[in-house]
Amino acid sequence: MSIVEIFFSPSGTSKKVSNQIANNLTGKKESYDLLIFNESEQLNSDDIAIIVMPVFAGRIPKTARERLSKIKGNNTPAIAVVNYGNAHVTDSLLELCELLKTNDFKIIAAASTVSHHSIFDGVAVGRPDESDLTKIDEFSEKCIEKIKSGESLESEIPGNFPYTDYKQLPFVIECDETLCAFCYDCVNICPENAIPDDDPIATNLDTCSRCTACIAICPEDARMFAGDAFNAKKIDFEKANSERKEPEFYL
Repeated sequence: MSIVEIFFSPSGTSKKVSNQIANNLTGKKESYDLLIFNESEQLNSDDIAIIVMPVFAGRIPKTARERLSKIKGNNTPAIAVVNYGNAHVTDSLLELCELLKTNDFKIIAAASTVSHHSIFDGVAVGRPDESDLTKIDEFSEKCIEKIKSGESLESEIPGNFPYTDYKQLPFVIECDETLCAFCYDCVNICPENAIPDDDPIATNLDTCSRCTACIAICPEDARMFAGDAFNAKKIDFEKANSERKEPEFYL
């Protein structure tokens, strides 16, 4: 039996949640980082899959969905998690669960967890915190019990179908050329190939999904959101989402 982590984690928080769950389970560990993994894969019936996706405007990211669609189960037990920045889960968890069912995963449990917002950095600062991690550990123990019993998910997952439309954020991403070390980490990590191989200063905003991977990986903090639209939205968004939300678990 293998514990298989599957995550799309531009800023690293969804990976952290996945690792936290996996560390509670015993077995050989494997992982597929969908930022860079874009191949077909078949899991076994005795594997345990942990799938953690971020929430982009109420949906799982389009590229993450496309890449996850290539990973098939074989009645493989799965723990489905969406990780969001204290704003809105909307249809993302339902979307993830339905996609996994289509791909022959047997969902045993699901959750929505909260992490530091990747775009508006004044929201959910420091999360997942110790309280979040304790709750994730408790959830993981309940997942272990369900794995042993062979039970499937019983709880109803919130969300609506058809899912909310995908939204392209209008925010500009800039790179400060005076700080850029031309390490090309941003070029290599971008799941949309929106940063030219020969010019890491540039960003194709028509292709860019604003996933924040390039910002998170930059060792010089040279890449950032900027512009009037972003600065205006930041104030309103951080005020509207200042009240703490808690993770929710479905068994």
